[in-house]
Amino acid sequence: MKKVIFLVLIVFLSCKSEENSLLIEYRNMALLDIKTDSVKTFGFGLPLPPRDSLELLKENKKIAIYKKYGLYSKNLGCIVGDKELDEATNEYRKITDIYLEKRNGKAWRERLKEEVNNIN
Repeated sequence: MKKVIFLVLIVFLSCKSEENSLLIEYRNMALLDIKTDSVKTFGFGLPLPPRDSLELLKENKKIAIYKKYGLYSKNLGCIVGDKELDEATNEYRKITDIYLEKRNGKAWRERLKEEVNNIN
């Protein structure tokens, strides 16, 4: 019984601060995403569905380009001024940027942007 209380206390203390628990969650997510080669790029705001088949085709091409570089988009919704989330997503990017540069080579972001911009 004492061991269970001790473990609960440790978990409670480590998650006491929402900022710390969110940072830990995003660090762990970054490490898992690196293992599975599925790094996320975070977006904010209300995602709108494609207006027509041409827009859907362009979106699918963009998804394919991101996948080529080991990236997947994840929308975090309409969140304004959430300091803890900003810190957590920045920590995620710091960890995954190192991996993505090794995976894709130097200047990979520029190549990705160029490929996305070239979608007609």
